[in-house]
Amino acid sequence: MFRFANRVLIGFLVIAGLIPGDAAPAYAGEGQQLTLGRITQEPGKNIDRLNGMAEYLSAVLAPNGIDAVKVVIAENPDRMGEMLRNGEVDLFSETPFVALDLMEAGLAEPLMREWKKGVAEYHSIIIARGDGEVRSLEDLRGRKVAFEDPGSTSGYFLPRAAMEAAGLSLEKLDDPRSAVTGDAVGYSFAQGEINIVAWVNRGLADAGAISNLDWEDPKKAPAQFKEGLTIIHETQPVIRSLMMVRRTLDAEMKERLASVLARMHESSKGKAALKRYFKVSRYDPLVGQAAVGLDSARRIWRLPWKQND
Repeated sequence: MFRFANRVLIGFLVIAGLIPGDAAPAYAGEGQQLTLGRITQEPGKNIDRLNGMAEYLSAVLAPNGIDAVKVVIAENPDRMGEMLRNGEVDLFSETPFVALDLMEAGLAEPLMREWKKGVAEYHSIIIARGDGEVRSLEDLRGRKVAFEDPGSTSGYFLPRAAMEAAGLSLEKLDDPRSAVTGDAVGYSFAQGEINIVAWVNRGLADAGAISNLDWEDPKKAPAQFKEGLTIIHETQPVIRSLMMVRRTLDAEMKERLASVLARMHESSKGKAALKRYFKVSRYDPLVGQAAVGLDSARRIWRLPWKQND
């Protein structure tokens, strides 16, 4: 998995403070530092969000012997894996499939479920023209579908898994205008939700896959493009995002972090930090429905075609 050799690392040291009411018994070991990481190729758009969480954690964990929380950037999952292996990252948020890659490598483990914009789970919908002949997955044989990109959970993995489960054979097209072989489902990557909706609207694709959340977002699915389109299939939901920790992080600190994250939404400062941090609403334990959502993602992650992507 870990193929890339680049070693871009951007660190920002955050000065610790103290948030009243969030203190806890001292953590064994003084003068320690935690590191909050992020996988992104656009650090400039993420640093301020990360710093907000780092500031909050620095303040809350000061009585636990944590001097500061540093922010680091990994430009891709491979680099994140290297940093976890080297102890350079302690916790980070990630979508389920990348998280499962790092879990399988023995480098990270899930700590909490992350609610983003008030939503803990989401699913994919498959859309088609209302005046066309595609009314079900079976009708996709010999036709074309638009996915988002090869790394998209809702715009590729979930809908493809649904199609495979329905007995459909998928064929990647070099160009969306290329002919489909036999009764295979030809697919292309539209590189954006708005493009998926536009392709289906204009007939460049017979169907398209998009998340239920993006379908309701007028910026990603404008009304003029949605007009005349219909939903022909909805997938099972999966967990949306996770807060992960380095597998070798001290067990006592893992427990403390879980406790802090679970309570963040209960205070005004915690809510402000969560909103700044990628519009997270709250965190909760991976039990009950949260565990089911992660298991659903794991079943798809284990599919042969996913492993070979």
